Amino acid sequence: MIGLRILCFGNTLHSDDGIGAAVALRLREQMLPKEVEVHDVGLLGLNALPLFKQTMSVLVVDAADVGLSPGHFKFLSPEQLNHVDVADHMGGVGYLLQAVNALITPLPQLDVFAIQPAVCKSFSPVLSKEAESSLDAVVEAIIDYANNKILRQNVSTHRQVL
Repeated sequence: MIGLRILCFGNTLHSDDGIGAAVALRLREQMLPKEVEVHDVGLLGLNALPLFKQTMSVLVVDAADVGLSPGHFKFLSPEQLNHVDVADHMGGVGYLLQAVNALITPLPQLDVFAIQPAVCKSFSPVLSKEAESSLDAVVEAIIDYANNKILRQNVSTHRQVL
């Protein structure tokens, strides 16, 4: 079983909505624990359901209007995501997470990493200055999250063995 799957969503043809692909690319260049998988899932929607199986935890990474300054980010629970009013495909990710909750057993622990877009313009395959300049901090925050998640899982597994 995988310890953590990081699923990066987004549409690279819609400016900052494509930040998930950039995050996935950068994460793959990093030294992550062997228990971590990174996937650029683009716009898979419900087709991403199998990626929620056979894993202890899933971190969903996506652009979402969560009321922050452009390029800033925060962790959300899936329940918080369902209350975010968005005009992009993030509602699709919210729907996917509802489907995961209804259909996947055992349910992995789910967290969402939302990055505030500056602009989501159709057929504009370039990240904004704000999104581009946030990538290092975004990747660092996700790496810290992954390392801490795997460490906690290993401690929990060790305690169960004792």
